[in-house]
Amino acid sequence: MDKKLTKAETCAEVYRHYFLPGEVCEIRAYGLSRSNKAWEGWAGGNGIVYGYFNNPEDFGLCAAALDDAKAEGIYFTLNPVTPDALARAVNRLKASGPKTVCTQDKEIRIIRWLPVDIDPVRLSGISSTTDELKSALGLRNKIIQWVETNYKWDQWIAACSGNGSHVTFRLPQDQPNTPETTEKIKRALVAISKAFTNAQNQVDLIVYNPSHIWKLYGTVARKGDHTEIRPHRRSYIQKVHLR
Repeated sequence: MDKKLTKAETCAEVYRHYFLPGEVCEIRAYGLSRSNKAWEGWAGGNGIVYGYFNNPEDFGLCAAALDDAKAEGIYFTLNPVTPDALARAVNRLKASGPKTVCTQDKEIRIIRWLPVDIDPVRLSGISSTTDELKSALGLRNKIIQWVETNYKWDQWIAACSGNGSHVTFRLPQDQPNTPETTEKIKRALVAISKAFTNAQNQVDLIVYNPSHIWKLYGTVARKGDHTEIRPHRRSYIQKVHLR
């Protein structure tokens, strides 16, 4: 019988799937307040807590701590950050202040992933229903087949974001962080959106920038209040298709 992973171990696996050993990334959480033993400072201003990480163990422990604190949303930078950024908060969490600088596009070292976010059409600020989520997951599977056929990108990670569906395609090789690479990612997203956005689901077109943050799987998406029809759900990786 396979050992059931703890929340911290599940989050640590996210680092292992997306990054090479020693690469740096940022974790950023929203919707927090007051102080907490998990982070330094008072999160009562903009409600943001962040940190930089270069190993899966600390990454997982801090992600789990943010989830235990009931952050509204917990995210990570999908592409590796320049190593110097680690010095902002070395494998630990800090509350964001008025002078805090989080990851900027120019601080992304390379581009590794094409992110596709399929979000059910609904009122903003609330969770999806079971049927809405099921629809987004089904559309995601069609997108995977389409991208494999049209782009020949056959390495990917499929996931549930809690309210919608995700697939991140591994580019054939790491690309330089240049305007040309960003434009290629943007054009691919536009093509996917034109082919698959419909009345029920929307392919997000604003996830192309290099420093875009992405749902940290293993943590709960808490949009609006939890209700029986529109519940808060834990995000999770469904399938890893990498070589």
